Amino acid sequence: MPNRKRQDGAETTRRTLVKATALGLGALLVPGTVGTRKAAAATAEETTIDRIKRAGVFNLGAREADPPYGYLDKQSKHVGFSTEIAEKVHERLERELKTKLKINYIAVTGRTRIPLLLNNTIDMEAGATVVTKEREKVVDFSLPFFLTATFILVPADSPIRKVGDLSGRRIGGHRGGLEETLYTSKLQKEGVFRSPVRFIGFENHSEGFTALQGGSIDAYSSDGPLLYGLQQKAPDPAKWRVFDPGINAFAQAFPMRENSSSFANFVNFTIVELCEGGTWQELYQKYFVPTGLPKELDDTLRFLLRFNAWG
Repeated sequence: MPNRKRQDGAETTRRTLVKATALGLGALLVPGTVGTRKAAAATAEETTIDRIKRAGVFNLGAREADPPYGYLDKQSKHVGFSTEIAEKVHERLERELKTKLKINYIAVTGRTRIPLLLNNTIDMEAGATVVTKEREKVVDFSLPFFLTATFILVPADSPIRKVGDLSGRRIGGHRGGLEETLYTSKLQKEGVFRSPVRFIGFENHSEGFTALQGGSIDAYSSDGPLLYGLQQKAPDPAKWRVFDPGINAFAQAFPMRENSSSFANFVNFTIVELCEGGTWQELYQKYFVPTGLPKELDDTLRFLLRFNAWG
């Protein structure tokens, strides 16, 4: 995370890598989800690698509006930090399976990513998905590829400067993300707010930022790099302020279907090699630094590189 001035113990939180807040999987509470889980169970005998080899296609769940992790560029090409790592996984699959594989980009959001995994529509999701206990109950995760935390985006002149200032206010977040439970349950129970906040969910981050610009919400919350990306893409970045309230820290990883250990090996070995060989650092410079994160990695991200360089 950026070496900015930490508030409310944020630096201590980040350095100790506090585990992410568990949340209910709102993403699974969509029509037909039970059926998709049954469908996944019915085809359990075919591994993810078997399916990819049989079909000749690697189905990748890709984000289209979540810079710097995954988005469409001006030529409508899928780009982003997570997207490029997933493309390296695709290259490894072709190399080690010794066959040409089509990469099929399938648009996903925070609400649809896990249902699409469970019904075999996608083989992996490349986004900014946080590892939580509830998600671990239904999917498996790769090695973590990034460490971050929940930040807050507000107008530059907003009186909101710490998490307690959100008391009684309207806060937006990604529908299917962890923010709703964080603000309306965990922090409320901990007595952080004098009066309850009103959480408003959005299908994608750009919709949430538009609502903030229009004044229908008082703040928008998500992980730090996403918010810096929104700020930098705004016509007037100086009119917006991003800060770390020091409320959590979490790992981001690629979700996969359970019992896909052979496929997970492809993914994990790719992450390890990118961390060892310098490509991870190149992607960080390419995608994260332009959003406002520092060129030099902080202690947490340097630890992540050492942690993943075990090849």
